[in-house]
Amino acid sequence: MAARAHLGLLEKKKDYVERARDFQRKTEKIKNLRKKARDRNPDEFYFGMVNQRTKGGVHEARRNDGADKLSHDEILLMKSQDLGYLSMKKAVDDHKVERLMGGLHLLTDKPINKHKIFLDKPEDVDGFDAAEHFDTVPELAGRAFNRPRQAAFDAVEDDSPATTPFITSMSAKQYKKIMKEKEKAYEELADRVERSEKLRKLIQRKQVEKQVMGKGRKRKIESGSPNAPPVYKWKRKRAR
Repeated sequence: MAARAHLGLLEKKKDYVERARDFQRKTEKIKNLRKKARDRNPDEFYFGMVNQRTKGGVHEARRNDGADKLSHDEILLMKSQDLGYLSMKKAVDDHKVERLMGGLHLLTDKPINKHKIFLDKPEDVDGFDAAEHFDTVPELAGRAFNRPRQAAFDAVEDDSPATTPFITSMSAKQYKKIMKEKEKAYEELADRVERSEKLRKLIQRKQVEKQVMGKGRKRKIESGSPNAPPVYKWKRKRAR
């Protein structure tokens, strides 16, 4: 072993197999390329060959000298189309938000309407328990509507038909399904509101970019931020 130490680590079978497979892949690829070169048609022609060239058998990409460059008016037209598309998408989201808000009464974890409770003694304020007062679970104590009593949740946990006025002729499984669909609706509402706000900021940026491309001398007053576009000031012109 000491006499072969200078040779390093011995090659294992898995190393030899991997090296042999890699050699075979490269050999097969070279074989296919040679076959394509041998079988190619010397009279083959594509219209793309007119504007392309090779140097030493290697294809060279042709530089664009501005022939395909868009004009100022074309860029303005594209930005106007972008603004129209973004405004349309924002209107769709805003309409969907209004529909969801009309179907859902609770928009946040905080109650929409204030509910004042009058206590007999000032010292009772510190120890006041809203869940005990409304006879419900602590998670729903802050709701201003749809606040079932503890008996309704006991029926749901027992998986028995609801007998309270809150869930009439409804099983516990149906109630859980309805609550799950309601949670999904709240998630969709939050996503729609967030996307509408992002579109609003993007529309503002696009509008500023379009105005900056207009005529007239201008200078930047404030740099842009993630929440607001940059602010420019144009030189005032005297009316003729």
